[in-house]
Amino acid sequence: MMPENKNVAQDHKVVLINQEQLEISGISRVESYNPEEVLLDTQLGLVAVRGEDLDIRNLNLEHGVVEIEGTVYEIIYTGEKGAGPKKGFFERLFK
Repeated sequence: MMPENKNVAQDHKVVLINQEQLEISGISRVESYNPEEVLLDTQLGLVAVRGEDLDIRNLNLEHGVVEIEGTVYEIIYTGEKGAGPKKGFFERLFK
């Protein structure tokens, strides 16, 4: 019997297909979401996905995976950890 892999949510991977389908693994939660921006908390810090008509198609926090559809313009790592006091996106980015 194979040992259970406890690092499923620890691996971080970003896959973008044709600027329209995005899959990110290694997330712990969704900080905020709207059609122009999705803010995700990962073990590497906050990740902001910016674009147009963004929609979360699949979210599985047990496995640490999110799938986003829409037109992706930017994927930004802020380097800041989430779950703290809520600040605006630009306050976090230009800290």
